[in-house]
Order: sequence, then C-alpha cells, then structure tokens
Amino acid sequence: MITTLADQYLAQNAGRRYPLADDTPYTEVTSDTAILDLRCVVRGAHPDNQIRAYLTNAVQTTVAIKPVKRLTVTLRDGSATVDTLNFDIPMDVSSQPYVSRAVGTVATGEMTVSAAAVSATVIPNRAKDVPFAWTTVICDSLKVMSVRSGNTDEDARDKDDADSLAVTDALTGEILLAEGRNAEPYLDGNRLRLDIHKGAGLGENCQSLGSTQTCDNVLFSINGEKPGSDGEIRIVGENGVTVTPVPSENAIDITLDKEACDRLSKECKTACAGG
Repeated sequence: MITTLADQYLAQNAGRRYPLADDTPYTEVTSDTAILDLRCVVRGAHPDNQIRAYLTNAVQTTVAIKPVKRLTVTLRDGSATVDTLNFDIPMDVSSQPYVSRAVGTVATGEMTVSAAAVSATVIPNRAKDVPFAWTTVICDSLKVMSVRSGNTDEDARDKDDADSLAVTDALTGEILLAEGRNAEPYLDGNRLRLDIHKGAGLGENCQSLGSTQTCDNVLFSINGEKPGSDGEIRIVGENGVTVTPVPSENAIDITLDKEACDRLSKECKTACAGG
C-alpha cells in the first residue's frame, strides 16, 4: 500500500460539507455551517435506497403570526418527487442550534440549523436544487408479519387486573413504527431493535404541563450523583452535618454543629488554597 502526504489531508476533509453534498458546483448556500444536520425517513418500498434530498426552496413567510424562514426539502427517486418537507426556522432564532421537524405524506424529517440559516445572504430566498449527502435519507424497509397489542383501556388499568392487560389480537394492515422521545427503533439485519437513551428519537421532553420547567432547569444530578430507579437521591449528613428535609418548600436544610463549624473554619482556608 502506498501512502502519500495527501492521505491525511483527504481524510480530514471527508464529509466537510455534511449534511450538504461534497464537490457539487453550486453557490446557493454560501456557508457550510448554516445547515448543521438533516435526516429524513421515508416509508414505503424503496429497496435500492436511491432517494435523494434537495433544498429546493427557501423563502421568508409567516406562520401563526410569526415570521419564519421556510426551507423546503424535496425528496426524489430519480426525477420523480417522493415527498416534500417544509422546515420552518424562526427569524429571531438565537446563536444556539435550532431543530425544526417536518412531516410529509410518506416522510418525516428533522433539520438542525444555526442562526445563519435565516440570513438571505447565506441561504437566499428561492434557492433551489442544493443536494444533500446520500446518508441524510433513510428508507424504512421494515416488514412485520405480526404485531400484538396490549389493552390500554384506562378502566382496565385502574382495576390493576393482569388479565385485562394481557396481549390481545394481532394488528393487521400497514403498521408504522415511529420515533418517540428518548427512544429510537432501528433495523439490525432482520431484527428490530429499540435504542433508548437520553435525547434519542424526538429528543427530550422535560416540559411539564402548566409549568415553566424545561430541559435547562431540570436537576439531573447532584455532584455527579444521579437518582436511583425510584427517582430519589438520598443526602445523609455525618461528622456534625445534619440534613433535614423541608417537603412543604421542596427544599432541604443542611446545618453544621459547633464542632463541624470549628473544623471548617480551621481547615477550609488551607484546603481551598490547595495547601
């Protein structure tokens, strides 16, 4: 095998425009960091996985009285249009990556962009036929012979009756397995597997109904300690430290006795100074 000085350079530049296609003579998208990611799943029989994605239109419009930049992605099998997905990006999107999702007739998609995506100089209005990389489109070739369903009747659940939740008749007809939050089905050979991890599929859903809770203000761990399977963390005091729960305030009260206070005052300065 012959190694040249160019090998390392070529390896470092492989996929440099992802998710846009490399080495394509177009200038519509002037920044490689405007569109950060794209993935589309197409349902139906496409065994050769020849479907390609193209940015066929970009235009500022209004959705629910809010101005957005609409990026239209057309999925094509050869010259035939398979589906069209419209990704709406708020014009006031911050510098943080923004994720937009779209649902078509036979396809679903998710696009991640930077704030530059709403700029008319980066992605001009009416930009068209900008190809994405091959790997941005996945064809769902899943074939299921039989799927059985459990009874989800709320009355049956209230009765806590094991028999009422038993597996019932097999489902028939076309069955769609879609991504959920923190869960993502995928094919491994002829096996269907479910990948479950934080942020998988449609991502996290930290918002609780009727509150301002978001993924940014949820406490996931304390000093690296995560809760157990019951969702609780035990904080136990020792050596003069007392921990008292205050359920009415959703808080805990941590106090030190005189001995612990004296020890802290003597040792903290040296310890904190690294001595």
